[in-house]
Amino acid sequence: MRLPGDVVVRTLWLERYKLLLAMGLAIGIGVAIALILTPEFRSEARLMPEMNNGSGDVLKRLASMAGFSGVDFSDADELDAVRPDLYPHVLQSTPFVLYLIDQPVTTTAGQSQRLGQFLLPDTKWSFRKLMSLRKGDRADSLGTSPSDKTVRLSVRQQAFAEEISERVRAKFDTRSGIITITATMPDANVAATVAALAMSYLTDYVTTYRTEKARQDLTFYRKQLNAAQNRYKQAQLAVFQYNDHHKNIVMLATTMDRHLMEAELSIAQTVYTELARQFEQSKLRVQARTPIFKVLEPPGVPLKRISPRRTVIVVLFAVVGLVSGALYVLVRKADVAGQLQAMVANTPPEKVLSL
Repeated sequence: MRLPGDVVVRTLWLERYKLLLAMGLAIGIGVAIALILTPEFRSEARLMPEMNNGSGDVLKRLASMAGFSGVDFSDADELDAVRPDLYPHVLQSTPFVLYLIDQPVTTTAGQSQRLGQFLLPDTKWSFRKLMSLRKGDRADSLGTSPSDKTVRLSVRQQAFAEEISERVRAKFDTRSGIITITATMPDANVAATVAALAMSYLTDYVTTYRTEKARQDLTFYRKQLNAAQNRYKQAQLAVFQYNDHHKNIVMLATTMDRHLMEAELSIAQTVYTELARQFEQSKLRVQARTPIFKVLEPPGVPLKRISPRRTVIVVLFAVVGLVSGALYVLVRKADVAGQLQAMVANTPPEKVLSL
């Protein structure tokens, strides 16, 4: 039995109090859910890294051609292995997660704690954590792996890594060359702090990578320079002492000894001078390879939450309550159950069995 349109409207109007009651109950449920849901805040930072001008490929081609003529292009700068388009992957790595675990954060309410404790407090338990405890793992372990070559995460560290991968993201714009770092957290201050930590970690990581070889060379030349300086001083002292002791002695043997000492002094001076030059070049090379990051937009404390959208939730629940109440009233009015029973009663048994 299908109800005409005017009958449907009249029926709904007569049962309007039931509809309002159903919609009111749905609105109440929607308000409760909207208040229970944890608010989320998002902080955003923008960086403009130093871009390579692409001259490395040209110098490599010149080096391959000039190798036949004896020209050396070995000091030419090469392209970086960590390109700007790979920077977002740095913030998705396990070392970054382990770095964030123990970082202190301060909430809007003034409470200070580690980020790992803030996102995954000890009171949050799950079936997975209970099973891990039965296997002997510590679910509250937040320490780093004792090995530098392998990483073994605890259950809680793995949960934290999954949480961070969803909350902290970086995006590289190939057109403008701008890196956007976003951090989404349940607290506004924590979101801004995590965005700043991610930006600092990324810049330190890239700087360390690009200057690592130059800093190793600088450390090596510093050690060699100190040794050459001591050798040069000892050679000078030996020559001076020999001249003082043999001022009035003119012998062929003494002349030969003096020539040997002076030769040693000349060699020590040459080595010391060359190492001093290499040491100064290494310091300049460290400075030259240090990348520059321009902060276009520092991470700020968000004033508005991005979720939950409480108005949308309440409106959706109101619509669902209204539609559900209307369907309930129309089904009751059409007496669908009674019609089905009548159809079954009037249908022969063999047809019912076939149905």
